[in-house]
Amino acid sequence: MSIFKDCDIRGIVGEELNEEKMRLLGQAFASLLPEGAKIVVGGDVRLHTPSLKEALIQGVMEAGGVVLELGVVPTPLFYFAIDHLKAQGGLMVTASHNPPQYNGVKIAWAARPPHPEDIKAIAHKVIHKEVRTTPHKERILFSLEEEYLSFLARLLPLPYKSLHVVVDCGSGCYSPLAPRFLRDLGYTVTPLFCEMDGAFPRRSPNPSQAVNLRALSATIHETAADVGLAFDGDGDRVVFVADNGKVLEGEESMIFFIRQHLSRFPIPQKFIYDFKCSSIVAQEIKRFHGIPIPERSGHAYIKNRLREENALMAGELSGHYFFRELQRDDGLYAGALFLFYLSTMETSLSEYLKTFPSFVITPDIRIPIKGRENLLSLLPETLREGQVSQLDGLRVEWEDGWALIRPSVTEPVYTLRFEGKSEEVIPHLVHRFLHAFPHVEEEVLRKIHRIEEKQTMPDGR
Repeated sequence: MSIFKDCDIRGIVGEELNEEKMRLLGQAFASLLPEGAKIVVGGDVRLHTPSLKEALIQGVMEAGGVVLELGVVPTPLFYFAIDHLKAQGGLMVTASHNPPQYNGVKIAWAARPPHPEDIKAIAHKVIHKEVRTTPHKERILFSLEEEYLSFLARLLPLPYKSLHVVVDCGSGCYSPLAPRFLRDLGYTVTPLFCEMDGAFPRRSPNPSQAVNLRALSATIHETAADVGLAFDGDGDRVVFVADNGKVLEGEESMIFFIRQHLSRFPIPQKFIYDFKCSSIVAQEIKRFHGIPIPERSGHAYIKNRLREENALMAGELSGHYFFRELQRDDGLYAGALFLFYLSTMETSLSEYLKTFPSFVITPDIRIPIKGRENLLSLLPETLREGQVSQLDGLRVEWEDGWALIRPSVTEPVYTLRFEGKSEEVIPHLVHRFLHAFPHVEEEVLRKIHRIEEKQTMPDGR
């Protein structure tokens, strides 16, 4: 698979990414901007990030870019730095939530997020080595942690009452910043895995899988905390855990914001959500007099749509939350805003969740693309009925549910999801969708069965 994804660049270090390729990437990006353009460069905590980042910086300078270098920073701070320093663009060395063997580059322009065409333009320059070379080299070091935290603090209201929060940074980039920031806002904080370590020894950098948050749930129980926050490796995602240890589904977190955030603004307001969401998200947006707008998954797609629509907010199942006032996603801002709204309630989060509509939906079912490269193009020809949408992969809706298959924007896998009116209908939806591909159908059903078995075991193992 190519390292050039729809929204960013991602690959396994040593196999797909190395210092020479990173140097070319930096040179290619800078060559798309005028000579002398200011380019912010940051990096995450991964063990190979320092050498890859240095190679990237050398490439930017070789093409005449002025490097505004940050240290180890969360991606939201990197975005802030582009605005704060009035740079023309930026490159963030990170693989976000991917396992430790991965790394990559997130790309940003001053006025907008990247489009797939931007990634293709960079890929073309890297592959054909059509890059600019200049003797002029300049780099300037910046430390903007305090400026970033002050910026967020000015936007956030103080809590109505103090909450006890367990903050799980997963050894990632927010480790030194998130606990301190939330304490300064007035919350009681118990830190968990808040020592930066690019090997991610305590848990996976992906918090959107509940299995990775067992320690957080246990700590909430042990400390009688009100809520837990879990960040991904580079800090642009956040996942919420209730006082009873329950990890909130992406839809539940979105409904929380729909009810608490959307309802505080003049109607109607637009809310963007990714296409994988349960139907209840759109229903709740309408119930609170909002305008639901679906968009394909991927942080760049949703960020661009937020700007185009001037939407109040956007949410993605993986834990990205985007806000009009920021014009982007920010895990710490989303987490602090969630805490503020929770502080205004007299009920606990676990009790509040009982008021949410129920829904029956599978989590992401991931299957390798390798050997099935034509699956997505062949599937439409095999469908016997249903309403088809190809906004993001292929989604088919029937009266009793829907099915979705789409290629991941970060990994060489297909992601499938199924939602039905009951648990019993899910296998029938899988068969209706994949009947022409029995081996794929069998693999998907087997994965769903394994997930169900884990969910019914007392300790989740």
